Amino acid sequence: MDSDKACRIMQDAFDSKYPIKIEIARMLPEQIPQTAAIEAEVFTQPWSEQAFADALDLEQALFYTASVNGAVAGYCGIYLAADEGEITNVAVTPLYRRRKIAESLLKQMLTDVSKKGVRQVFLEVRVSNASAIRLYEKLGFEAVGGRKGFYQQPVEDAVVMRVLLAKADFIACQHK
Repeated sequence: MDSDKACRIMQDAFDSKYPIKIEIARMLPEQIPQTAAIEAEVFTQPWSEQAFADALDLEQALFYTASVNGAVAGYCGIYLAADEGEITNVAVTPLYRRRKIAESLLKQMLTDVSKKGVRQVFLEVRVSNASAIRLYEKLGFEAVGGRKGFYQQPVEDAVVMRVLLAKADFIACQHK
């Protein structure tokens, strides 16, 4: 898959009763308003539409969306530098949580950056965000440090996590 193009993958995501079709693709400028709305819904210090627009213009940034029936249900982003990546944000609207959307987004993004020569990816996550930490661990991330008072509103420490992409099983599987 060429990560320089808006790549499209159709996947099934399931909740306990109803299957949905999600489409994972590189974020398009016209998706910024929906993405910023989700950001504002789930984060206490959200990025603005302009911040997303500025990031999309950067050659070293990649952003992905998960869409359901044409509406953005989730997104994630990463900044690249040399052979490293820093995940900036991962969010899914509450309506579509627990349907493997964040996992699908992250797998696609990490697979694509691996093809670009990225060897390791870092992120910060609130120490209280147990569900996100479990997801990251499932994808091969390990805690490698912490940042005191990293988050504001409310003030909270962050766990710094890292995945070595050569050890990430799902990259070799390419979304089995």
